[in-house]
Amino acid sequence: MKNISPSTLLHFNGLTFEDSDTFLFEFVVISRTYDYTNDEQKLKLFPSTLKDAALHWFMGLPGDSITTWAQMQQAFNNKFQDYCKSKDTKEEIFRMTLGHDESLDDYEVRFQLSYKRARCTLDSESLKLVLLRGVREDLLDTLNLLVGGDIY
Repeated sequence: MKNISPSTLLHFNGLTFEDSDTFLFEFVVISRTYDYTNDEQKLKLFPSTLKDAALHWFMGLPGDSITTWAQMQQAFNNKFQDYCKSKDTKEEIFRMTLGHDESLDDYEVRFQLSYKRARCTLDSESLKLVLLRGVREDLLDTLNLLVGGDIY
């Protein structure tokens, strides 16, 4: 286990524009990088990443109410996931387009992550239409050739 410099740690304040899912993901990545892999190590490190409202929430948790990393993630998400998300997250998936240097696979992964973050439900046909709407016309022609017809 390596020492983690305080400047390496991310911070979560509990503000509405912060993404709690991304924060937890990045926390786990940093933890693994420094060999903080068991629950006890992560639970000990986690409070030092919290600031302001998030730290106040954490300090208000009953003692010994959280004993595993899974419990901490669940409690953290229960508190911050719905509160800390952009108001236009759902609209984001309808505005997404394939980047010029982005592969179709990368676009699909980015789209799926945005869809998950938006926490909305679309039937599979609507989801496919929204996804394909962001694909450039030249690539749609290629996809139509590959499927032997209209990809829609």
